[in-house]
Amino acid sequence: MSDYSVEASRMQMMQFIHGYISSQAIYVAAKLGLADLIRDAPRAVKELATETKTHAASLRRLLRALASLGIFAEDANGDFNNTPLSLTLRRDDPRSVHGAAIMYSSPPIWSSWGQLCESVMTGQPSFDRIHGTPFFEYLDSHPDDAATFNAAMTSGSSVMVSAILSAYDFSRFRRVVDVGGGQGTLLHAILLANPKLHGVLVDLPPVVAGAASLRNGAIGNRCEIVGVDFFQSIPAGADAYVMKHVIHDWNDEDALRILSNCRRVMPVDGTLLLVEWVLKPSNQPDIGKLLDLNMLVNLGGLNRTEVEFQSLLRQASFSLTRIIPAGPASIIESTPS
Repeated sequence: MSDYSVEASRMQMMQFIHGYISSQAIYVAAKLGLADLIRDAPRAVKELATETKTHAASLRRLLRALASLGIFAEDANGDFNNTPLSLTLRRDDPRSVHGAAIMYSSPPIWSSWGQLCESVMTGQPSFDRIHGTPFFEYLDSHPDDAATFNAAMTSGSSVMVSAILSAYDFSRFRRVVDVGGGQGTLLHAILLANPKLHGVLVDLPPVVAGAASLRNGAIGNRCEIVGVDFFQSIPAGADAYVMKHVIHDWNDEDALRILSNCRRVMPVDGTLLLVEWVLKPSNQPDIGKLLDLNMLVNLGGLNRTEVEFQSLLRQASFSLTRIIPAGPASIIESTPS
């Protein structure tokens, strides 16, 4: 290997090592709402510091660092403007990643990553040990963090909705149940695109309490909202059941309980649709493999390969029929066996 290749590899590794700096800087920019404050015209740092109640010189250093990554841009006057990257942090954009930027670097999640080595050694989520309770039970008693989580899940759904609707035809169904559907972003889009379809949103009562978009407007009379624990029961009477990024939150034993509850109420000609990361073959770039580590340290769940999904579904008496790419994730279609 040439000296150039060695040095290039070294510099790339240093970028990876310093990756936490970028994620925390993005978190602070999102927390302060800088992309919203800048809007479409350059803003002086002193003005931004006044509005955010921050130290002006330190805020400049933050913006300067982010601008080096293409997140914001500094002009000749030393003012800062938005870029295509920083615009993704605007809260008023339905494709915003603002919620995700805050959630993934928020103190509860961030502290778990500091114990990744322990999770690798034990196979157990470090979140439980640090906070004294599993992730979703923690959210029950920390409403501010729960709101951050729900906002991140809603923005994540918004980004993926168009890909899911483009990839799959829901019009053949009569009634669809969105299991663990959060505040209803995906179900709302499915019902809007299919005016003859009826839907049911299923999640914990505090979560579905925020599903205002389903209660009003054009789909209000075609949608039912059910606050229930899917480990206890899932509503019957539908020919399609959808779970988006639900199964990866849980280990095989818990995932099997959810799938079995779903199988129990499904008709023999029903369809199960899992929207999940399906891990790529070895050595291929794959964000799903990185996000799998988040499952390890914070939830105890995992992202799975196609073979692992086949095995899990078979145990719950489903047959995997096909896997359909839908943006960065995939739709795993199964039928009762």
